[in-house]
Amino acid sequence: MYRQITVDEHKRYLGLPKDYSVSGFLCHGTWKRDEEIANLKQALTELDLNFKINAFPDSSFLRRMVEIKIGDKKIWFDIPYGGAMLSEFLHLACLLGSKKNIVIGSCGGLSTNLNVCDVILPSWSYGDESSTRMYEPKNKNNRHCPDKKLVNNLKTRLETKYKIFEGPTTTCEAMLAESEEDVKTWSKEGYLGVEMEAATVFAVSNHFKVPSAAILLVGDNLIKKESVLQKNYLKMAGKRKEIRQEFLKTAIKEILD
Repeated sequence: MYRQITVDEHKRYLGLPKDYSVSGFLCHGTWKRDEEIANLKQALTELDLNFKINAFPDSSFLRRMVEIKIGDKKIWFDIPYGGAMLSEFLHLACLLGSKKNIVIGSCGGLSTNLNVCDVILPSWSYGDESSTRMYEPKNKNNRHCPDKKLVNNLKTRLETKYKIFEGPTTTCEAMLAESEEDVKTWSKEGYLGVEMEAATVFAVSNHFKVPSAAILLVGDNLIKKESVLQKNYLKMAGKRKEIRQEFLKTAIKEILD
């Protein structure tokens, strides 16, 4: 079935040239698409890169994808909210030659040791969705792991500016269904944060043997009863944007190296 579709067949269906390839895949889990594309352009400009942003036709399955062209390299940039369509774009990027897959985003904190705007590099993420099970069916404990070397590379790039926390996170794609009991249970089990995309990125990447990693910002600390509805969350918007810009620049530099 669909898993058996070859890369050449995908290229024909998607209207891509026969020699089309992707150097890397970067995504930011958020619903603010227009704002995030503007942030991407700002990050690329601050890196002093000669870049071009290309869009796919509205009639294409890839219309959500942003193509960043830098020299002879193409990076796909996606703005997902959860894992279903993300898994398909990531699947295609891996088939098309992606060498590194990085997800950046925010998470809800689950540790009293964390503060808002702290940085987490997940050592693994728990995930039990079809977007993880279908790609790592032999993974019985649902712990989906990033590539250690890539994580260390990102840590080296970031630790001069931020305090880095490393440990497990859990992926939950139903934020509005999260209860106080869920938060307490996850915290007791040792998770540092809860987010929506990391396990999918790790599982799909591992299936294709492509290194992957996640860089997460603590947006609100749930175990401290903080939420996105509180005034402090709005007050910290500028700081969160500043840090996310550093995440973008760090990920782009790593993919280009």
